[in-house]
Amino acid sequence: MKNDRKNIILQSLASLLEERNLSKVTTALLAEKSEITEAALYRHFPSKRAIYAELFSFCDDAIFNKCSELKKSDLKPKEKVKNTFLFFMIFIEKNKGFARLISREALSSDEQNVSDSVNQFFERLELSIKQMLAEDSDNLIATPGISAQLIATCLEGNVGRYIRSKFKDSPSNYIENVWDLLSINIFKN
Repeated sequence: MKNDRKNIILQSLASLLEERNLSKVTTALLAEKSEITEAALYRHFPSKRAIYAELFSFCDDAIFNKCSELKKSDLKPKEKVKNTFLFFMIFIEKNKGFARLISREALSSDEQNVSDSVNQFFERLELSIKQMLAEDSDNLIATPGISAQLIATCLEGNVGRYIRSKFKDSPSNYIENVWDLLSINIFKN
């Protein structure tokens, strides 16, 4: 029952982050959305910061589990990177609350630890992409590091674009084209 209630709280936070346009999510609002009292909220999480951190951790795990799976696959490096790129953007499309977290838009100074985790998330994502690219570095126009940086920057920019559109301009409508343009500038063939 405790894990069910925790999941409800996390889902409620994700939903509020989707719905709220830069409005602060208070514990009172989160408790109301979760259909529990604020006291019950604090029985499951020691602070609001901990709720944000756990939601971020859940999404972080999902993305890096997929990256790990792709790194171990028999796909060519170019396909591994493409699948990572597409998976990330589709995950963002389906998890709008996470989009607000990794853009840092939903975070206040009270959630500095989550903001630090976001910075580490992008560093780890870039490193993971760099490792995939290094498997076929002879086919790259630039170094694996520069190429990975370009891809990570593009991903972060597309998250911002999706949020600016108020989640109306879905990445799945354009992300294949973005990948094709990136690919031309990263791979020799």
